[in-house]
Amino acid sequence: MRFLEYLYCKYYSFQVRLGNRDIAPFSSMLIIVFTFMLYYFSIFFFGILFVPKEFLNMNIFKYISIFLFFFLIILLYLLLVHKGKYKGILEKYEKELKGKRRLGAILFPLLAFLLFNLGWILKMLQNQGRF
Repeated sequence: MRFLEYLYCKYYSFQVRLGNRDIAPFSSMLIIVFTFMLYYFSIFFFGILFVPKEFLNMNIFKYISIFLFFFLIILLYLLLVHKGKYKGILEKYEKELKGKRRLGAILFPLLAFLLFNLGWILKMLQNQGRF
């Protein structure tokens, strides 16, 4: 939970610097949700590299993905945004995070993006018979 709050504060301040102060509470939460979904799809791509096609049911994956997406939105909304909880989180971390580096907030989505791309590239090479 502490890491989620850290990410939320960093992404909130990023949204405010961009000029999106009105939608910063919700868009910061969405950045975290989309990053978690990238991790989920990365795990899926690495998983299908080692599982034969006969054992995969893509319809189940589709429904699990949609459910997970909406579940994460609702969960993080209730944990971070609902009834102004973000104000308390921002006040709590304002003193702690002031001047701290943003390395964790930058590496979190960057690693998800790299893993996702590595996964589909490996799957493409496997389909071509090169891997």
